[in-house]
Amino acid sequence: MMANGCWPFATARRRLRHSRQKRDAREQDPECSRHTRSLPSTRRSPGRSGRRAASPYTKPAERQHRPVPSLLRALTDRPPLTTSSSGRVVTRPAVETKPEIPCPLCGQGNRADRRFCTECGSRLGRACPACGSSVEAGEKFCGSCGAALSGRGRGSRPAPSATSPPTHLVEKILASRSALQGERKQVTVLFADVQGSMDLAEQVDPEVFHHVMERFATLLADGVHRFEGTVTHYTGDGVMALFGAPIALEDHAQRACYAALHLSDALRRYANELRLTRSLNFAVRMGLNSGEVVVGTIGDDLRMDYTAQGHTVGLAARMEQLAEPGKIYLTEHTAKLITGLLQLEDLGSLAVKGVQAPVGVFVLVGVGPLRTRLEVSRARGFSRFVGRDADLHALEAALARAQAGNGQVVGVVAEAGVGKSRLCFEFLARCRARGLRVYEAHGVAHGRNIPFLPMQALFRAYLGITEQDGERDARQKIAGRLILLTDDFRDALPLVCDFLGVPDPERPVARMDPEARERQLRAIATRIVQADDRQGSTVTLLEDLHWFDRSSDALLETLVAAQARARGLLLLNYRPEFRARWMAAPHYEQRSLVPLGPEASAALMADLLGGSASLAGLAARLHERTGGNPFFIEEAVRGLVEAGILVGSEGAYRLLRPVEQVSVPPTVQAVLAARIDRLGERGKEVLQTAAVIGRQFSEPVLERVIELAAPELAAALQKLAAAEFVYEVALFPHAEYAFKHPLTQEVAYRSQLAERRARVHAAAARALAELHPDQLDEHAALLAYHWEAAGEALEAARWYRRAAEWIGTKNSAEAARKWEQVRTLAAKVPDLAEADVLGLVARAQLLNLGSRLGASAEVAAAVFEEGRALANRTGDLKSLAMLLCGYSQVKDMQGEPDQALRHAMEALGLAEQTGDRGLKLVVHQALAASHAESGRLREALRFAEQGLDLAPEDPRLGANLVGYSPYAWLTGFKARLLVHMGRLEEARRTIDRCLDLSRALGETEAPGSWYPVAALAAEHAGDAEGALAHARRAVEIAEKTGHSFSRAVAYLALGMALKMRGQSSEAVETLEHALAVSRERRTGLQFEAWGLSLLAEAQLANGEPDRARATANEAVAAAHQTPLFECVARLALARVLLRTDGAGARDAVHAALTRAEVLVDETGANAYAPLIHLERAELARLIGDGPARERQLREAQRLFVEMGATARAQQLARDVA
Repeated sequence: MMANGCWPFATARRRLRHSRQKRDAREQDPECSRHTRSLPSTRRSPGRSGRRAASPYTKPAERQHRPVPSLLRALTDRPPLTTSSSGRVVTRPAVETKPEIPCPLCGQGNRADRRFCTECGSRLGRACPACGSSVEAGEKFCGSCGAALSGRGRGSRPAPSATSPPTHLVEKILASRSALQGERKQVTVLFADVQGSMDLAEQVDPEVFHHVMERFATLLADGVHRFEGTVTHYTGDGVMALFGAPIALEDHAQRACYAALHLSDALRRYANELRLTRSLNFAVRMGLNSGEVVVGTIGDDLRMDYTAQGHTVGLAARMEQLAEPGKIYLTEHTAKLITGLLQLEDLGSLAVKGVQAPVGVFVLVGVGPLRTRLEVSRARGFSRFVGRDADLHALEAALARAQAGNGQVVGVVAEAGVGKSRLCFEFLARCRARGLRVYEAHGVAHGRNIPFLPMQALFRAYLGITEQDGERDARQKIAGRLILLTDDFRDALPLVCDFLGVPDPERPVARMDPEARERQLRAIATRIVQADDRQGSTVTLLEDLHWFDRSSDALLETLVAAQARARGLLLLNYRPEFRARWMAAPHYEQRSLVPLGPEASAALMADLLGGSASLAGLAARLHERTGGNPFFIEEAVRGLVEAGILVGSEGAYRLLRPVEQVSVPPTVQAVLAARIDRLGERGKEVLQTAAVIGRQFSEPVLERVIELAAPELAAALQKLAAAEFVYEVALFPHAEYAFKHPLTQEVAYRSQLAERRARVHAAAARALAELHPDQLDEHAALLAYHWEAAGEALEAARWYRRAAEWIGTKNSAEAARKWEQVRTLAAKVPDLAEADVLGLVARAQLLNLGSRLGASAEVAAAVFEEGRALANRTGDLKSLAMLLCGYSQVKDMQGEPDQALRHAMEALGLAEQTGDRGLKLVVHQALAASHAESGRLREALRFAEQGLDLAPEDPRLGANLVGYSPYAWLTGFKARLLVHMGRLEEARRTIDRCLDLSRALGETEAPGSWYPVAALAAEHAGDAEGALAHARRAVEIAEKTGHSFSRAVAYLALGMALKMRGQSSEAVETLEHALAVSRERRTGLQFEAWGLSLLAEAQLANGEPDRARATANEAVAAAHQTPLFECVARLALARVLLRTDGAGARDAVHAALTRAEVLVDETGANAYAPLIHLERAELARLIGDGPARERQLREAQRLFVEMGATARAQQLARDVA
């Protein structure tokens, strides 16, 4: 393979001499010099936008002898480059060519002296060869850009060569800053290469071989440009081309395949020519692959190449290397995008160098049986048609008006994927079922430069011509159909045949003025519509007007006008960017389709997914992500299936793993990227910048980030809103916008290079901080997100810490997520003291929150060890004390009170050293909890009261350390201790004070921990209704906050209250749920024995004695480290045994109750003493000892009175009496 870029210039010196000789001859010939024009420019004039430069067209013979410049060399006004004999790069003057005027309708290049287009017959206007502006006869210089309109003129530039990109592509790159700076694109990459080029070079003279390869390059460039691809690289004996960049194309894979097939045919003919004329065996192989690439300039000036980089490109090159001569190979990635549209041969999965997993490889054989995305969907099997009843009724009404003699034109407008084509398909199916004549034609994305393409298809449909008809048969059908309509068409037959591509050699079209030809075609079209209308009502569909060429647009205007006098319906569909003058016609009606609403989306997804319980929540997530766009929904589901996340068949899928993020399928990315690219540079820049700021963004922030003047930005935003990219969500005190579809934001975000995104994120963070100096706490999380995305780990960690501290009193789960981000980010900044402190604080807070949210033992241990290591490095005693307190509480929640107490005592020593009152308060909180769980209620109460004495006037003391008020927490914990100790009246007052404190402090989560204590106090007092009310309030708060610990304890309290009310079945279910939450999340395990005790009693009441006995024994076993709840478990076991085994369990019951009495004395849990007496009374009854029973009941009654359990005491008094 020859060196990159060298072979096209191998004969530069020879051609340079030749061109100079021709130029000298022209200069000496006055007649020739008079007709010389300045060359058309491809570069925009300063300050101008939106104008297309004139397209330079050259004859094929001229193209064969031109060098192949790199893409961006053709865009500049620098002289082209060549190589000297020594290999040094030198400048080379370009060969001068005559300018051409592009046709305003079809784009065909025409000589400057032509008045009408030689392709479509439209009138030509004179245009500036530099900028394309309209100019008047006699003007010498362009009024728009100053370029000379005759002679060489000042500042004129050489024309691009035959292998240069088309003018519209040149303008796009120069106009698009993002295209030059680089961006991410979904593209298809094509590589084409001559097989055995070095062997061919040895078979012929070097000059001959140069001409062979130069013609080959021209054929390649023509084929690529025909389908709006970009040749980005000449490899010496082949090319690399992109489809989808710099201009995004939603059908990039389809276009690349069409280009490859077109090239295959053209190169096959060229190979036959070379075989006959040069005896050369010329063969080309091609390879394609689709995916995401980074595209942009390579180098530091515009002379360098615009190209793509990445794995996608490399895999395309591998396909070309694998391909057999004359074959086109493509990957499975491309094949997925063109299924049904092209014919493929599956070669299976092949090992490809540089790729770990085997790659599915296909041979591109030809065009497939399907033409549009709708046909592909139909072949797969349409999904359910939902949410369009009103639109169908509107079309039916329009048809009824048309049949009544009022011709109608209806335009259905919507963005890609919303359902324009499906709506029209369903409506046409109804029309056909009623016997109406239906005609249809479709625009295609790659047909915008082919004059009259959809209109030719429409009139072939009118005249009954099929693809199978030969030219003669087609002419016969045209004649028969038109003369059948009316004999007036006889003279028009030659023109109609010529227009439809089947000219009659025996009756050629008469020579006529191009303007007359255009006028006749429009008149014929009107007459065909009117004559056909006399045969009865018709429905004509013209689809995808946004892809019509200019010639077809002009003819469509004629059809719209003709429809006013017809009895038929002309149905059109197009995207919002399409505009036309005929839309003001009185018989035209526009119908805008909106995305599906939640109900219609749910119906569609139920049809696609099925009803498996594993799919819960997926439909809502998909609707939120896709914005109700049916095509996006279907593609997202297909993407989940292909990723193995959904398994099964359509309508019966199961979700294998949670869907944290629904990715954007490549098909959807391509559609959205193409739409974004059509915005123009200013609109695209504003949209991309807004996408970085967030789903919702304010105009002041955007203005600071993008540095646009307020009026310019406001105008750009209004255009984006009109195009339905964004919508206003607020106008006061400043304008706020939001993206209409999350996927649009994501595609706009992902299309930018990481470096640019990082700059915008940093600018957004600074703007937010400057604009909201009084709301930094509320914006801390957003600021942290932007700094993290900007790559500033330390700054992000600082703001995440502030966000965690602010949200900690309101949402512990969210605070934990923020602290985890602090932990992660601080670790990315090694050997920095501040980062170590942040990491230590984060770990302490994670343990503090983990005690309530349910941290696994393994995770908690790892966080603790990491934190201790950081504490040793920093010497931060305060943070180490907090770390120990957090781990102490985790151990409490995991049912390990002895270890909890050890860590809490170590923390107390550190707190005393620091002298920090807030820290001491937090440590007393841990000490009170660990003493309580180890069965030392008196010591626990002492530590709780000592802690409360530290902050009698400041309930917020220490809140900055744990995210909530330790004072309020200790107040609630003291109430819990008082309940267990049998001081119910004092406990009730303390609970009320705790709840009042929480409300005053704005703590929304904390009450979820104290309502279960209130329920327990009510249960001990014998107030079943009060217990149920408090328990239900606890469940309500716990479910709202999502705390695992709060949920476990709340459901235990609810189960207890239900059991007390005699609702045993509901109690069993509730208590089993509570225990499951606790065990699964490894939190609240210190209450496991209490929960099992309650469950055993509920099972007993529910008529399940065997299960009750087993559960009671399990409760005793679970309580070996928690003396308080061992007392409760022994009581439950005695109660179950008495009611299942009766007097036969006398010894076991006596042993259980005796152990319970010992535990009451050791722990101080006096609330359980009267319950022991009640069970002894029951045992006495069973053995027939009446006096003993009475003594036990009277003692229980006395203790209930002492405790303040009035209701229980009164009930017992009635029983004794």
